[in-house]
Amino acid sequence: MISLQELSSQEISQIRYACAYLFSPELARNTQFIKNLRLESLRSAFRKKAKQYHPDLNNGASPELLKIRQERFIKINDSYNIVKNYVSKQESVQADIPKRDYPEIIAVGGAKGGIGKSLFVSNFGILLSSVGKLTTLIDLDLGGANLHLYLGETFIRNTINDFLNKNVRSLSDVTNKSRYGPWFIGANGSELGAGNIKHPRKLKLLKTIKQLDTEYVIMDLGGDTSYNTLDFFLAADHQIVLTTCEPAAYLEAYNFIKVSLYRKLNRIFALESKWNTQRDPELAAIIKKATHAGNENETPTIPELIRIVRDSKPEYINLIHQTLKNFNPYLIVNMVNVGSNYRYVINRIQEVAKRLLCIDVKHLCNFSFEHEVKNSTSQLIPVITKYPRGAFARQMNEIITKLWPNGM
Repeated sequence: MISLQELSSQEISQIRYACAYLFSPELARNTQFIKNLRLESLRSAFRKKAKQYHPDLNNGASPELLKIRQERFIKINDSYNIVKNYVSKQESVQADIPKRDYPEIIAVGGAKGGIGKSLFVSNFGILLSSVGKLTTLIDLDLGGANLHLYLGETFIRNTINDFLNKNVRSLSDVTNKSRYGPWFIGANGSELGAGNIKHPRKLKLLKTIKQLDTEYVIMDLGGDTSYNTLDFFLAADHQIVLTTCEPAAYLEAYNFIKVSLYRKLNRIFALESKWNTQRDPELAAIIKKATHAGNENETPTIPELIRIVRDSKPEYINLIHQTLKNFNPYLIVNMVNVGSNYRYVINRIQEVAKRLLCIDVKHLCNFSFEHEVKNSTSQLIPVITKYPRGAFARQMNEIITKLWPNGM
């Protein structure tokens, strides 16, 4: 990794120039790629270029071509030493920092179909892969799986259904390498009852996902608020909710956030929770009553729950506050057209979530509905691949900086 904020503009230009020789001019302009560059990928690029231009490996070439390749190899070798110097320094600083031995999980939900979840997941996975991150995408929209189509695959032989049905022993048996970079685990949405996973099987699946040999997992969730969808969403390190400016979409987006929080509160004493041994039946009953409307005119709110717990079970008030504090969903507004009132959508969701749920919903970004999106999806080519310098790609790159402000 390279910490660019500690370098002068001249040093950064030198690194970009060197990366253009070792990788490509496009990647050399990609700041995130340079930030996440590791010694292993640098050595791999150097070996590949060296094999192509090393004078000793081009004995059959003409003297003129041999001279050109020799000059090119010298520049490649110099470039390698320049970049290696910066990467080695940074990795030596990072050496004492404990490394995660499990993947970082990103969940993408929205409680409504047709808002672009699979489009986002596929392109974001390709972006992470392009900056050197080992990334695995998982289609958990088991009732309407189509993630593989956005990766240019019209047919996949093995799916996550095979793992759930115990036809294979591990998720690695159903993991496929996409042609665009990331690995992916597809699903068979045509299988009857595919979305109805029993709770023990769901817990085993989540445990297995967390043991995948990858750096990042992005889960593409179904457009509903079933317990399965909510539990996948809550199991992630980063929780992203997609919506559009259509009232049906943003109302469902808020509802998805609300019921996710309610589910999180009701699972405080679940078997998989660290608080399981401290289960208090009275508190569990209070939470259940406060998060389940008795009738249409009764709208439970989190401030009311906090008041009740403070009055009747004060020893647990910090637990409630901590649970709320640890729930930080991100919001993306997709398909923004000219004239779309996206600011109203963002402000409305944030204001209501703060007032009724006592949580902060962070706005991650907007995606405009460009012609490039329609063209690429109709051709089954990822947008970020077909238009690497387009508006969609620029908006996508902003997400990395916001999700990982201190670097990945």
